[in-house]
Amino acid sequence: MKEKAVKMKNLHIVYIFVILLINCSYLTTNSNTNKMNMSSLINQGNAYWGKRVDPKSAKLAVLFYKKAFELNQTDLNLATSLSKAYYFQAYFIESDLTKRDALYVKGAESALKGFQNSIFYQAFSDTTKFDNNNIILEAIKKAPIETIGVLFWLAINHGKFLINKPVIDRIGSREILEIAMHRISTFDEDYYYGGPRRFFGMFYSRLPGVPLNRAKLNFDQSLLDNPNFFGTRVLRARYYHTKLGNRELFEEDLEFVINGDPSLLPDAMPENLFEQEKAKELLNNAIILFE
Repeated sequence: MKEKAVKMKNLHIVYIFVILLINCSYLTTNSNTNKMNMSSLINQGNAYWGKRVDPKSAKLAVLFYKKAFELNQTDLNLATSLSKAYYFQAYFIESDLTKRDALYVKGAESALKGFQNSIFYQAFSDTTKFDNNNIILEAIKKAPIETIGVLFWLAINHGKFLINKPVIDRIGSREILEIAMHRISTFDEDYYYGGPRRFFGMFYSRLPGVPLNRAKLNFDQSLLDNPNFFGTRVLRARYYHTKLGNRELFEEDLEFVINGDPSLLPDAMPENLFEQEKAKELLNNAIILFE
């Protein structure tokens, strides 16, 4: 009987061991499958992003990046791609204002989630002496270079969402937007074709209490370094020239965009093509904008 009990015990141990092996194998296989699926989704997203001049492709890029991000929310490059694609769809494609705002919010949220799931932020938030309300601000102040993509598109999406909102909302978000853009500038002042300067030009044009000359200086510097990124002139025309009531300079900037060669910046050619359409629309609405 004793020998039989020992055999039964050994069989039980072997059985448990086999089950553990099967479970481990399943988990490993499942993990590998997720990685393969994520890689495939990212590749498809990248392929559609490369054809984003077609609105359907731009929307499909968002879809595939979103599905990939659901599988891995710690990938900073993926979070950046998703946030950027949300912005593109909102700014260039979506005409419904409510839906556009929703896309900006999703773009900001995906970038913030990527930042908060980063190794840096997880380590920072575990040891910070600040309360939860200030953790993000303090983390951004010390964020490493690998996070500038998510920080940039977080600020851009949030900034565009706020641009026509009540003044109190813009003032309330000023600190986090400025901190993010200044942090990006410490690593790469020319990020995304003079992006930080372009952002400040737009934002300061719409922020009460800030001398308009600060907006002008930022727009000028962004254009000095990247004269062929049409978006800067379109934003300057829309927010700075209209604020000053300078229709002549408004038309000059927009004519430059309309008559320019969008292919001078191959990587931003789709954006430049859409900016040309925005420039035409602004010119057509000049009478309303300068009433």
